[in-house]
Amino acid sequence: MNPRETLPTVEQIMSSTLRVVSAGDRLSHAAREMELGFLHHLPVVDEAGALIGILSQRDVLAAPDLDARVREVMTSEVLTVAPDTPACEAAYLLLRDKIGCLPVVAGGRLVGIITVSDFVRIAYSLLGGQVPVDQLELEEEEADRV
Repeated sequence: MNPRETLPTVEQIMSSTLRVVSAGDRLSHAAREMELGFLHHLPVVDEAGALIGILSQRDVLAAPDLDARVREVMTSEVLTVAPDTPACEAAYLLLRDKIGCLPVVAGGRLVGIITVSDFVRIAYSLLGGQVPVDQLELEEEEADRV
């Protein structure tokens, strides 16, 4: 048996419910999407659903004008992973490149996103956390609203 087959994959821990923006959207729209979804990153996709960039909360906060378009501040060279990538490799990439998320792409289309928060949730459970992860997610959302 291949030892890589027993490793958890990105697909097992990624978020597949996605909020996305297009390059032509205004930053004000993207900021609202981030606020509504309690997100720090938004994938930027074209009309066909192909990933063309990533917009971070930091990009939005640094922009001089929220009337600017997403294309003006997004990062267009984006590191991605496939759904079958071992989760440990995704964690390595996040650490190595000091980034907060990795879009997950299959067949040229965005299918999910994996973030540092996904790994912190896993670490919490493995370290003996007593509060169920779904309850923690509700508490995170409540804290973000304050």
